[in-house]
Amino acid sequence: MTPEAREIMAYLQKYNLADQLNVVVNKLCKKRSDDPFGFLASRLHNLAAPPVISKIEGREVLGTCATPTIEVDVHCKVDDNIKFIARGTTSLPPDGKVVSSPDAKRYRGLGVDGLVNGVSEVLQPQLGGIEPKSQAECDAALSKVAGAQSLGNRTINAASIAICKSAARLGEVECFTHVRSLMEDVKDPSFAIPRPMMQLIDCRGPGCNLFFRELLVFPLKSKSFKKQLEWCCTLHHQLGNVVSQRYGGTFKIPTKSGGYAPPVSDLSQVLKLIGEAADAGGLSLGEQIGLAISGEGGCWSAGYLVKQKEGLKSTEDMVKMYISTLKGSSAVHALIDPLAPTDLDGWAKLKIALMNDKGLSNIITITSDIPKSDLKKVEKAAGGASLDFAEFVTVSGAIKIAKAAKETKLVTLVSSSAEESHETFIADFAVGVGATFVKFGGAHGMQNIAKYNRLLQIESILD
Repeated sequence: MTPEAREIMAYLQKYNLADQLNVVVNKLCKKRSDDPFGFLASRLHNLAAPPVISKIEGREVLGTCATPTIEVDVHCKVDDNIKFIARGTTSLPPDGKVVSSPDAKRYRGLGVDGLVNGVSEVLQPQLGGIEPKSQAECDAALSKVAGAQSLGNRTINAASIAICKSAARLGEVECFTHVRSLMEDVKDPSFAIPRPMMQLIDCRGPGCNLFFRELLVFPLKSKSFKKQLEWCCTLHHQLGNVVSQRYGGTFKIPTKSGGYAPPVSDLSQVLKLIGEAADAGGLSLGEQIGLAISGEGGCWSAGYLVKQKEGLKSTEDMVKMYISTLKGSSAVHALIDPLAPTDLDGWAKLKIALMNDKGLSNIITITSDIPKSDLKKVEKAAGGASLDFAEFVTVSGAIKIAKAAKETKLVTLVSSSAEESHETFIADFAVGVGATFVKFGGAHGMQNIAKYNRLLQIESILD
């Protein structure tokens, strides 16, 4: 036997190729498939080495208001070939501790070319050879370099999203299905589309003088997501017409986050505008759709400052203010961050006050600021928790908190960042973790619309 023949025999024996091929061919003969080559390809593919990350690339793309952000591509070794699999884009705001660009003149100092360089230099050595389906292992590797000056949380977030999407694609499943599998012992196989909480009024906009951060609309009745979205968008458009007629066309232009900012200083004025818009759109406010008030949640050490001329208010004053305000309207069905995160006693008092009032007992309170590390405290103080994906940096970190919230039986609201991009992963994440609500901004701007459209796609997939 020649040396070359011996090498070939050793190779065949090393991988047991003859026996493996014999087994596959015997299965084919037994099945007599009409597509023999497809049958062989699928069976041999199952014997192939699992895909592993082989290459990570970064690039600078534009997010909201043409502000640069970072996008990360994941390439894997699949069937002995290097293939592009998926990409992820971060929505995290700039990190002041990280120099994202060496050129302070680029994009007013907001360029991310420095982060792009760090992807191949730092991330690739950390992630190379790891299977994308091992999300926790990948995120642990990412966390090791999270503090590197050339990276920052935005790069880590984009890479973590790209890895999760890659695992879904390689596993030939939808991304929301893969996210559900990462919830580990959550066995519920059913999926439901979260209800949208859509911004109507941006109280931080110019001219608007309300203590609250924003007013949102959400469907009360359990219709299809398609119908729920139609209701919310109808109210949004009708409200634009009402605001324009009342205050002029300038105020019909939505803010960056998608809501309107009419020159009002009292909640009753806003509720009247929304009521007119609902009537014009043939919607029943308080029955079909409800409103959510999102407060600032801020707290001074000595109390709350609602309006400068009124001075500081105590927790008891705030609870009384909310109760008296809500009694005047049947439209409000949720409060988001009505009090400061440190005011746990105040949250508990507000929750009890709402429960003790027959007309207000159906109002839920949701917090985005009480530390998620102790969800038992959140459960005692509020009825729900808001999960801003940007808070958690990695997919594993977000899933851990979402799972804990589900086990605590809290209402969960998955919300997007103010620094949004075209990335739609958060929609799959919300469905995968079984969120009750999503908050993606108003019906304006493709960064918001893309996420609502993804939920429409998921609904059609599930149907």
